[in-house]
Amino acid sequence: MVVSNSIKYDKKAQKRWLIRMIVSGVIILIYILFLTVYAYLFAGGKGDTLRDNGLLMLLFALASSLGTLTMPFFVISVVFFVGSTIYLKRLKKNHFEVPVDKKVYDYDLAKVPRTEKVENVYSRDSIVGGLLFLAAYIIFVAADIYYVIKWTSLGENGSIVLFVMMMMAHLFFAIFAVIMFRQKNTSKYIDVTDVGEYEDSRKKRYSLNGIIIILVITSVISSFGISLVFSMTKYVYKSRNGHYDKTIDDFKEKATMKVSSEDLIDGRWNDRITNTDKGENLSPELSFDKVEGADYYYVYMVDETANNWVHWVATDVKVEELSTGANKKEYRDSPEFKYIGPYPPEGDGDHVYTIYVYAMKAKPGRDREMEFDEPSLSGDYMYYDYLSISKMGDPNEYGNVIAYGYISGTYSK
Repeated sequence: MVVSNSIKYDKKAQKRWLIRMIVSGVIILIYILFLTVYAYLFAGGKGDTLRDNGLLMLLFALASSLGTLTMPFFVISVVFFVGSTIYLKRLKKNHFEVPVDKKVYDYDLAKVPRTEKVENVYSRDSIVGGLLFLAAYIIFVAADIYYVIKWTSLGENGSIVLFVMMMMAHLFFAIFAVIMFRQKNTSKYIDVTDVGEYEDSRKKRYSLNGIIIILVITSVISSFGISLVFSMTKYVYKSRNGHYDKTIDDFKEKATMKVSSEDLIDGRWNDRITNTDKGENLSPELSFDKVEGADYYYVYMVDETANNWVHWVATDVKVEELSTGANKKEYRDSPEFKYIGPYPPEGDGDHVYTIYVYAMKAKPGRDREMEFDEPSLSGDYMYYDYLSISKMGDPNEYGNVIAYGYISGTYSK
């Protein structure tokens, strides 16, 4: 039976929701207790003993399942218990006899005894609700603006479309704020705890607890949407600028700097650059293009056959030509110029030694303990995961390497 002034809650309903809240809360507490014991046993090195105890594992599995399933029910119980409590208190404040069972009154609030008639005691709820939704709208719009500024500055112009879509979606909060403010009008709206008359054309206004529930649910959905959009744009950004689905050959094909060396003859490195009984451990002669806007050049030589074993790291080169043996001449005392010539195992066949030159705007923004004379990053990972990152952040910002080039040759002992 539905009437225009129906009773939303009675004491029986309030009690039922209280019992549900307590029971579900106890189940969750038991689950938390089991989880704590479980973590304690693992922390104490008794994980294997716990796994071998079938009864304990079964109890934990049951507690975990019940706890997980009960959490939503607990939240719902809390919401309805709080809502029923507020409703019954407001009935009392409006001079109604608080109903124990609404069936007695045919669910009709007009039939509930009262000592005095009052109306629109809670019209201010509409103002509070309007301000809450307006505040939420401002917060989400600020997040939208931050999103579009952040990503357009990084060159993701497609973010503008998503920005417009988010702004349109978040208009809900502004529209709802307007609805809330309009509901303050007592000539058109009455409280849910008001009776009015059967011929009364006034509508019921949203109660404050109802407003808060709607606000929380829509805010959670909107926050999830913003997080999803940020994550999606970040993935697109890093897929374009990072090393997703790229190989070292793809990376080399996009090189734009020309690099040459007089110590590379017919594709084979000169003996004198090696750290062998035939060599002098001299860094190779190197020439490369001058790049406009580059503050310095980063030289990186690896043995690609031996898991990118690092042989040369020069992190502060400011000229476009290096003479043979620069490591023992002008850069002899520089801690930022390290070189150990090729020394492949005897009889191991040809090893490929590749020198990469990166034209840099500035020092990399990410700290990295450079591994030298050990296996390390390939040329593309050095670029994407370290050198090209200009700032720490989320996501990392690319663009610190203006251009790069490479030269490869073989050597065997």
